[in-house]
Amino acid sequence: MSKNPEETLGQLLKCAKTLQLATLDAWGEPSISYAPFVRDDAGHFYIFVSLLSSHTQEILQHPPLSILLIEDEQEARQIFARTRVTYRCVAEVVAREAAEYASLLDAMEARFGNVVGLLRGLGDFVMFRLVPQSGRFVMGFGQAFVLAGAGLHELQHIGPGQN
Repeated sequence: MSKNPEETLGQLLKCAKTLQLATLDAWGEPSISYAPFVRDDAGHFYIFVSLLSSHTQEILQHPPLSILLIEDEQEARQIFARTRVTYRCVAEVVAREAAEYASLLDAMEARFGNVVGLLRGLGDFVMFRLVPQSGRFVMGFGQAFVLAGAGLHELQHIGPGQN
């Protein structure tokens, strides 16, 4: 990966195909799962998941969630400092009747193949828009950034003593 933070973050967002989902169950206990995603120009993430999955029910009950995209272990120069980005998001259901619904599924099918065409016909799948509210990007030891500004595209270095 590049040594330039903006470029490195861009590469991670472009190359990652799945995101890790941190959700809360009905009792407020944390859960973790993953889902393939596509991203739009506004920086929103879209996932298409089954209502039969526990994380889908958790998202419907508790729309605030966190997501993680992380560098592959095999690619990491240092396992203790893998390049990663986390976002705190709010989930919104994208209705099947919404104007963007079909084009988002087309983008998923282009990215992930024919399986999306099969899933598209199943009535138990729902699409969520994950709208980032805040974010953090880490690209190594001492290289941590808060994501700020419109669309969370500005990187503000986190120095010693900052959270």
